[in-house]
Amino acid sequence: MNIYLIRHSAVYNPNKLCYGQSEIPLEENFTADFDWIKEHLNLSPKTLFYSSPFRRCTKMASFLSDHDFIIDKRLSELNFGDWEMKPWDKIPKEELDPWMLDFVNYTVPNGENFLDLAERAIQFFEDLIGIDAEDVVIITHAGIIRSFASYILDFPLERAFNLQIDYSSISKIQFDIEPEDGRISYLNLSNQSKVKTINLSE
Repeated sequence: MNIYLIRHSAVYNPNKLCYGQSEIPLEENFTADFDWIKEHLNLSPKTLFYSSPFRRCTKMASFLSDHDFIIDKRLSELNFGDWEMKPWDKIPKEELDPWMLDFVNYTVPNGENFLDLAERAIQFFEDLIGIDAEDVVIITHAGIIRSFASYILDFPLERAFNLQIDYSSISKIQFDIEPEDGRISYLNLSNQSKVKTINLSE
């Protein structure tokens, strides 16, 4: 099974708002990224498409799948709770500082921590393994992609943000059912940042 992880296109966020499980518009000309991604996916007829429920993901999922995709809430970005849609510089320092020091375990007020996100991402991944499909395309968020990569590489979540995941980037996992074994073929392939791509298949 080939699993393609795609981060949504860049969002329009001039006020530097904190957003996770909030709707936020895409930047103009986002369809150019859609075209580039479609050209770089070599998919079989037995391809399944999954998407986070937020429009910045479902727009791409609809385009790539000809409107035939499955929404799964477990693919949502981190729930930032009380911080949602607040400017980052307006978040109380007494809340932000502990999160910056330990984002894996510190729970955002009325939200979740990164461990919560990783656990639902891994649950989705383990459910995916038993599905009959040659190719799977998942349109989601950077936090989810970092969680998948950390899981496959047995990489500490505390270092997950060392993995650069650009907007509209493609990462590929190859998973063999027998024996159960996953490996990352490449990480962070994008039209804007090819030089940053990490190819792990060689």
